Amino acid sequence: MRYFAFLIAVAFLAISCQNEQGHDLLGCGHDHTQDDKQSHAPTSTEPNASIQNDEHEHELYGVIHIQYTPFGEVIKSGGEIMPARGDEQVVVANHGGLVSFHNNGMQEGIAVKANQQLITLSSGGLVHDNLEVGYLEAKAQSDKAKTDYERAAKLMADTIIAESEFLDAKLTFERKRLAFDNIRRNYESGGQKVLSPAGGFVKAIHVTEGEFVQTGQPLVTISQNKRLVIKADVPQDAIPKLASIRTANFVTPYDGRIYSTPELNGKLVSWGKSTIQGSFYLPIFFEVDNKDGLIPGTFIEVYLKTTATAESIAIPKSAVAVVLR
Repeated sequence: MRYFAFLIAVAFLAISCQNEQGHDLLGCGHDHTQDDKQSHAPTSTEPNASIQNDEHEHELYGVIHIQYTPFGEVIKSGGEIMPARGDEQVVVANHGGLVSFHNNGMQEGIAVKANQQLITLSSGGLVHDNLEVGYLEAKAQSDKAKTDYERAAKLMADTIIAESEFLDAKLTFERKRLAFDNIRRNYESGGQKVLSPAGGFVKAIHVTEGEFVQTGQPLVTISQNKRLVIKADVPQDAIPKLASIRTANFVTPYDGRIYSTPELNGKLVSWGKSTIQGSFYLPIFFEVDNKDGLIPGTFIEVYLKTTATAESIAIPKSAVAVVLR
């Protein structure tokens, strides 16, 4: 019985050795006060070390601070890239004649410069509306009117004719001279030159080689491709939000790149006041600079962004993980 009581006492003293009182009672001779000071001492003498460590860990693991930010609604729709008005010019025939392309390699998409010759309109063996005959007639009439005017000026100086007769001769000369200059401006031996009104590229060719065209008939469409229009089709359930739309992002299918109208110096032009014929959508238009080689006629995905009206907690898209099962 005494032996059992002795074993219990030894076990009690061994357990109490884990605290300061037990060590003092057993006289371990080990200074645990120094251990406690070391265990509670800061790991660094710098006051901002803990903050810097936290920031380093945030950068390492991609942790960001979540806060309230202005957030607006996004309306997804389909759309199209179109040329801006005034950015395209249709070149028309300034005289009737047969079409002869100046460059045999004239194709849609080739680049052209301002005042570059595109087509020559010739009369060939035509009897009526012959360009060469018209040129010679206009030149003869201009020369005759000039001679009559100079003669009338001399007679007027000698007061042989009335002033009204002199003024009639002067008016006739000016009219014939302007008509001849209009033909002569782009005339060359064998036909009338048709020039490009601006630099850009050939968007469309409306005639074929050897075709006879009338005055005013479209020949070629030149596009400068500097400004473009982003057209988006807004569904009817989003029509009440049209007034709050200010900007848009869009994605091109050929490269998957995301474009923003503010980055392209874009602006909201207008939106339709009625649905498109044969459709249930309302169009909205943005005008942007063509800085990155956008292709007119391309169908795109458009994300219309409304004005931020509420403070919301937003997280980046990269923080959202999608798990496929």
